Amino acid sequence: MKPFVVAGLAALGVATVWLGLNDKAVMNLLILVMLYAYWGIAWNLAAGTTGLMSLGHALFAGTGAYTVAYLYSAYGLSPWLSAPVGVALAALQALFIGVLCFRFRVRGHYFGLLTLACAEIAYLSVGASQPLGRSDGLSLDFSHWGWGYLQFREKWPYALMAGILLVSVLLLCRYLLARRVGYYWRALRDNEEAAEALGIPAMRYKLAAITISAMLTALGGAFYAQYISFVDPRSVLGLDLSVQILVFCIVGGMRSLWGPILGAALLLPLGEGVRLVLGTSLPGAPLVLYALILIVVAIVLPQGLSSLRLFQRRDQAAADVAPSPATGSSA
Repeated sequence: MKPFVVAGLAALGVATVWLGLNDKAVMNLLILVMLYAYWGIAWNLAAGTTGLMSLGHALFAGTGAYTVAYLYSAYGLSPWLSAPVGVALAALQALFIGVLCFRFRVRGHYFGLLTLACAEIAYLSVGASQPLGRSDGLSLDFSHWGWGYLQFREKWPYALMAGILLVSVLLLCRYLLARRVGYYWRALRDNEEAAEALGIPAMRYKLAAITISAMLTALGGAFYAQYISFVDPRSVLGLDLSVQILVFCIVGGMRSLWGPILGAALLLPLGEGVRLVLGTSLPGAPLVLYALILIVVAIVLPQGLSSLRLFQRRDQAAADVAPSPATGSSA
């Protein structure tokens, strides 16, 4: 991305934060944009870079969210201690799914459907679990204010944490993509048989991709639970969350690390605007809007908004983290 574009986005971000300090709605939107962009980058590490098109990443986000909520509600455990537990559980889930799929060479759309099935199983199981609040969910009754329990009356500390998460995942993914593991992931994405013929252990590196992606997603889920102070199956395990993450990435562009940020920054404010205008008269209006925009982008810009000249980076090799959704491999 060109320097003046980065400077412009930074200035816009600073202005938004300044306005948000005096407007809780703006600050809330900023936090959600950064969180969904974070989730999108984490998802894209598996889907865009390695071709593992997951349709059930809400499973990992929900695992992180419910772990934090349950351990605090039941045992008063600080998120500094419970979040790593949620991340570890998500890693185990990803390893289970990965071994199950890769051992039997489940690929492409079938991999996506299997992840979707796992997320739906978790959705139904949590909805029937009494300790987890069934479909009513769990509320976090804040009483330990401060950084020790990450409980704040103001929104700016959450915005700071969301920004740290977003910058950290950007730096991590950029580092990984520039190393051998990143080249191996792209080789497996483009032609798994050829990569294996060259000696790349496909199962090992695909497991690494889905596991790292799941762990990052679970960490975002833990933050979400702490920020919203409430979790229920629909909000953190439902299909809506998985679809939103996927759509934000495709609209923004899966060829660039900046794609999920562009997608979230465009679609989330539009969706919230539609929600405010229509209220409860049409609950699914934001998803309908996302679908319409996705159709337009798929026709006009198959590689997403990041393929526009305005957002083109000089280092194209570093920017290439995914194939075109229309032509690339899906596993």
